[in-house]
Amino acid sequence: MTKKKDNVIPFPTIREGQQLREDMGKLEGDIKAKLDSLQVINEDIISLTVAYEDMLYRLCEITGVQLPNDLDWNGEPEE
Repeated sequence: MTKKKDNVIPFPTIREGQQLREDMGKLEGDIKAKLDSLQVINEDIISLTVAYEDMLYRLCEITGVQLPNDLDWNGEPEE
């Protein structure tokens, strides 16, 4: 007569652990690539913002418009 073992804890196989490590390594590579792309995009945004601000200040200079010293983009514009 065979005894049923209900209290046996199933452990992951060595093969399953190796596969998980490989899959995690691939995901780490994907995450790093996405973060690198994000860094490039952030640098582009900064460059574009600086160029835009330079143009804005030049436009104000040639049109005689004076920008306030402390721009509050959250408030209502003053007429």
